[in-house]
Amino acid sequence: MACALISQPCSRSFTLFGDSRLVTEGHDAGKQTAMLMKNIRFECALLFAIGMMAFPMRAQQTAKKTIPTNPPTGASEAVVRQWNEIGRKLVDMAEDFPESKYDFQASTSTKTFAERLIHAAASNYYFTNLALGQKPPAETAEPPRSQFKNKAALVAYVRKSFADGASAIKAKGDRGILDLVTDPFGFDDPQHAGETKIRLRDLAENLIEHAGEVYGQLTVYYRVAGMIPPEARPKKVAEEAKPTLPGGKIRTYYLAAVESDWDYAPSGMDMMTGSEFHGQTKIWTEHTKDRIGKVYRKALFREYTDDTYTTEKKRPKEWEHLGILGPLIRAEVGDTIVVHFQNHATRPYSIHPHGVSYERDSEGTPYPDTSMDGAGLVAPGKSHTFVWNVPERAGPAEDDESSVVWLYHSHNWEPRDVEAGLIGPMVITRRGMARPDGSPKDVDREFATLFMIIDENTSHYLQHNIDANIQDPKSVNKLDMVLMDLEGNLNLAGSGFAAANYKASINGYMFGNLPMPTMKRGEHVRWYVMTMGGEANFHTPHWHGNVVTVDRHHTDIFSILPAQFVTADMIPDRVGTWMFHCHIDEHMEGGMMGMYQVLP
Repeated sequence: MACALISQPCSRSFTLFGDSRLVTEGHDAGKQTAMLMKNIRFECALLFAIGMMAFPMRAQQTAKKTIPTNPPTGASEAVVRQWNEIGRKLVDMAEDFPESKYDFQASTSTKTFAERLIHAAASNYYFTNLALGQKPPAETAEPPRSQFKNKAALVAYVRKSFADGASAIKAKGDRGILDLVTDPFGFDDPQHAGETKIRLRDLAENLIEHAGEVYGQLTVYYRVAGMIPPEARPKKVAEEAKPTLPGGKIRTYYLAAVESDWDYAPSGMDMMTGSEFHGQTKIWTEHTKDRIGKVYRKALFREYTDDTYTTEKKRPKEWEHLGILGPLIRAEVGDTIVVHFQNHATRPYSIHPHGVSYERDSEGTPYPDTSMDGAGLVAPGKSHTFVWNVPERAGPAEDDESSVVWLYHSHNWEPRDVEAGLIGPMVITRRGMARPDGSPKDVDREFATLFMIIDENTSHYLQHNIDANIQDPKSVNKLDMVLMDLEGNLNLAGSGFAAANYKASINGYMFGNLPMPTMKRGEHVRWYVMTMGGEANFHTPHWHGNVVTVDRHHTDIFSILPAQFVTADMIPDRVGTWMFHCHIDEHMEGGMMGMYQVLP
């Protein structure tokens, strides 16, 4: 926490809220320093209390370093690149923030938005002046707010301060940037004032870090004012996205997490037998006073036509079998995938992709040192844009077929997010082998299937499902699971409330309710077979009537482990309607079965 860091002794650090001086707590700097630190701690506590934090500060070390005999190649280029990047972000904020809010304060005791910008820009001249052989600015040289009559004048000042610094860095070059100068902040040790030296490179990096801290503070102002900072806006991220490789495309998707009730057996029948549910099958499908039945509240990824998220994109008939899965995301090697995501659910969710390349803000995974936005975690009602690159290693290897499958899923709280239903397929096609829509051009039909025992006991919505379906929710024993069937015989599929919440399904369908994948004899058909979940999700997908080719071997069955994805090709030669299921006994008994059809 920034406040905690400030309260600890350190060699040198910029103040959190903009005093241009540096403070060293290990020395007696007198009443002025004490008062400054008191104000800093107060402002830190105040912003933290309203739930907004600036970027964490780090102590800026300026201890003497060894100058290499030969300066590293491109040292000045590296510094100027960082300098310009933080300058760009602050200029973007200066241009974007409404002029009517320039004198907005995050709290009554803090500086205004405009004063923060002025402070950041003025501080740059502690480096620029020294790099140009001039005296550093006086402590009181920071321009007053009244000097800037309008927004345009202040924006111009901020832009100029970074442009002047960049020109100075370039003028010094790789060797000159390592020159020693008198530390302009050496006054914090009055006894040795004017004696402390610092390299220009280190001074520039300190000021870059300081500008970054101001940028973090200004994001707080945006949030308190009910605005989204420019860097966090989905459209800006999307506009800057470029194809991963020359000639690649930008493939854009609009996804939302949507809460809805899901029926695991919408026909109300065991479609494999054509009969009503009876016997053991009732454990997973019948709604009773102590069982939820076959309809559960879920959170699902659904695709929309545009960024208004008002019209859900209708699935083509050939993809209705996806069921609980999110939309199929496609790309060709060399493309870049841009996913605009809006969270319509009541819990924070994210999208985490497998296989592709991404920065942390497009990973969708929590880290202790990263904000929600920075990690791609999306609060209810909020939006985020994920940018995924598709390099060669994300596509088929030399011995693979022309496309491979990966999964994407929410990773804010895994496994609960996945058990809640937030999971979908992603197919990457070899470069040069894709149709305009990204599908492999040597394949006639594709089907994606998720073999998964969905554990509703660990879903975020278990309590909702109990409250909505059980007459006396308090009577439910959530641990009720016995390894026997309804007749009292030993059975590993089990019975009881907890056992009834294990849904052995294909794409969220049980007992043959999967919309039937349909193909024609002799077509080149590609099956993308996946699984996720706990250790019970070891599966053996099996096709009746026809065979598939996996790793250049013909077979009608293979095994997959949790979080494993397999691409299997089929050229069907037997016409008919055929069973398609997991061959593990308990999984079959629990309903993990469907059918596919081969037409003449």
